Amino acid sequence: MQNKIDNKVFLFIRQNEFIISVVDLKSEIIYTKESKIDDEIKEINYDFLNFFLKENIFKIEKKLNKFVKSIYFIIEHDDIYSVNFSVKNKMDSIFLCNDAVNNLLLEAKSCCKQTLKNVNILHMKIDQFCIDNEYFELLPDKKKCENLSIDLSFVCLPDHVLDNIKKILGEYRISIEKTFSYSYLNNFLNLKSKNIYEIAQKVMTGLNENEVSLTNKSSKNRGFFEKFFDFFR
Repeated sequence: MQNKIDNKVFLFIRQNEFIISVVDLKSEIIYTKESKIDDEIKEINYDFLNFFLKENIFKIEKKLNKFVKSIYFIIEHDDIYSVNFSVKNKMDSIFLCNDAVNNLLLEAKSCCKQTLKNVNILHMKIDQFCIDNEYFELLPDKKKCENLSIDLSFVCLPDHVLDNIKKILGEYRISIEKTFSYSYLNNFLNLKSKNIYEIAQKVMTGLNENEVSLTNKSSKNRGFFEKFFDFFR
């Protein structure tokens, strides 16, 4: 089979609902299959997920004429939660630049490693900057300040949920390229697109200017916080 990368496969899981879709370079859906089960239990039915994948992976590979080696995973789950906190510079006066911001984010990373255990960080974003007691959504064009603090949010998913998904996908030799919180993506739905898969792709390329990228160091087109590729890995 050919090994083209023109299309992306998305697996979307919410309570008792499984959707697998393939989108092309224009974010148009060229294959989709949805299945629901009548089950009031809030936990993911992993046996049904395995059956659902078995039914669809081969069909997708046949349609694309290539093996599915990785997928993009979107999840809506009751166990997803956000952790909010602030970090503040310890100097009396600083030059306001990328390095100053990145240093604070490194401090945030250290704190999170100590407090956030057994979780996957799906999204990390800057909620606001506090500069000399003024609040800004984006880093302002200012060269120097006396005080800088950053309010941050981490969107977290317990390890065991993602580990179970990876185990099932592993039976088909499929890895997860990136995991998204549906609630997080839904914040941009209708504003930037009505297509959740297009939103996911836009998020990966910097839709939210204040989201800290969690991709690997070899990625191209690095965003503002380029020093944080490979974060938490």
